[in-house]
Amino acid sequence: MILKIRGIQSRRMPLDDAIEYLSSMKPGSDEIIVFPEKFITTKVNSNDLDRILDCIKFNNNVILGSLSYEDRFLFNRTFIIKDKTVTGWQDKINLYRAEAAKYTPGNELKIFDMGDYRAGILVCYDLDFPDYARILFRKHCDIIFNPSLIRKDFHREWHWYVKTRALENRIPVISINSISDDFMGDSIIAYPHREEGGVRLDIIKQKMNDIVYTLDTDAYVTSREERLREENMMIDRVLTYQKSL
Repeated sequence: MILKIRGIQSRRMPLDDAIEYLSSMKPGSDEIIVFPEKFITTKVNSNDLDRILDCIKFNNNVILGSLSYEDRFLFNRTFIIKDKTVTGWQDKINLYRAEAAKYTPGNELKIFDMGDYRAGILVCYDLDFPDYARILFRKHCDIIFNPSLIRKDFHREWHWYVKTRALENRIPVISINSISDDFMGDSIIAYPHREEGGVRLDIIKQKMNDIVYTLDTDAYVTSREERLREENMMIDRVLTYQKSL
């Protein structure tokens, strides 16, 4: 399956500015739109979310970055939107430093059926923990979205995490950052695909503008399933050995 991705490296902005910005967008009809983590700086509730949905004039699948969302408690929550409707959401699980004093952590890692493909969302710092991507891999996830907010001094380490998770799990990782001054964009897509003799990893980066890429899920599904079979064989061997001790 061919997937067209558009990562919007938006500046961080308050809710009213974001509503004006979203209402002016006219993406390609078949693009998956991905925003950065907390690109809307205002805390929002269900009424604010309705305002956001009402202002969107396109029918694309949208990974709405993440929002500081009040739902009894405050969560760092990503919403998936399609046809002006919320079709799913994922809370950030591992809160980074000062976030832990303000937000409630998520306690569930979800897989989202998005038509002909299965997606997972790891919000920013969650990508640093290999077990989360591994869980998505073992559930036959086709693509990982990683809305991020990475300060410019840490771009090198962030890119290492993105590339490593993509290669070790044979799943593309789409990581989108804000271009606000402390963060400076530099979004990255890591796309593993099969070539004769092995697996290659394409790296696409964009400093300041939208990052746009088209990928073919057929180019890596076989490699993902091969890796899963190899892992299962390894686990069986380890368990057999442990029983023999």
